[in-house]
Amino acid sequence: MQLNYIYIDANPVDRLYFLQLLKKFPELNLKKEFSDAVHALEYLNYNSVDFVIVTAELPIYNGFEFAKQLKEKIEIVLLTKKTEDAVKSFEEDFVDCLIKPVKFDRFNKTVRKIEDKIEYKRNLVTKKEYTIHFKCNFKTEKVSANNIRWIEAMGDYVKIVTSKKTYMVLSTMKSFLDKLPHGQFVRIHKSYIINLNKVINFTTNTVNTDGKCLPLSRKQKGEFKETYLNFQ
Repeated sequence: MQLNYIYIDANPVDRLYFLQLLKKFPELNLKKEFSDAVHALEYLNYNSVDFVIVTAELPIYNGFEFAKQLKEKIEIVLLTKKTEDAVKSFEEDFVDCLIKPVKFDRFNKTVRKIEDKIEYKRNLVTKKEYTIHFKCNFKTEKVSANNIRWIEAMGDYVKIVTSKKTYMVLSTMKSFLDKLPHGQFVRIHKSYIINLNKVINFTTNTVNTDGKCLPLSRKQKGEFKETYLNFQ
């Protein structure tokens, strides 16, 4: 299971040490590292990850305050030098709390916890048909995720193209992507999200999804290929 994450730590020495430890876990894919919570929150407004590693001691927002600022539920691993933070992290439903400096064996247990929690969530999705609810023309619509062909940005709206009809919904691309089943939908361009179930083939700059050729941007190409191969 490939897991995407970001790492937030204001201490450059601690960050360097922990990054070396993280390299020993090939199943973990570091998307970005930050020295403060503010820039991390900005990143998460436009990007999705499976979990976040964050230190308790940070400028502006500490680790706990950072968690409260999140718009979506994300699994959190807290790093700290204070043993009393463990109780608070449990109360906040963090996946784990690690005392610095972190050793390999201890972090290995944390990784297994993360995998178990995320696999459980994904299994819940696959046991039932995943449906999306949204408002369109003053009505609440219900659509099966499997019927969505692609989503297209249209100013302040997104156009949802399904096998039967098209909907215009007031939403950002990031917000709508967060509603979709993880791993099945991926952004291929700033203006397009596709359903990997509908992909027929792709080239260096286009994706043929359900008979429609959509642009594949250079920026999103790597993430698309990685997600597509894991999906297969």
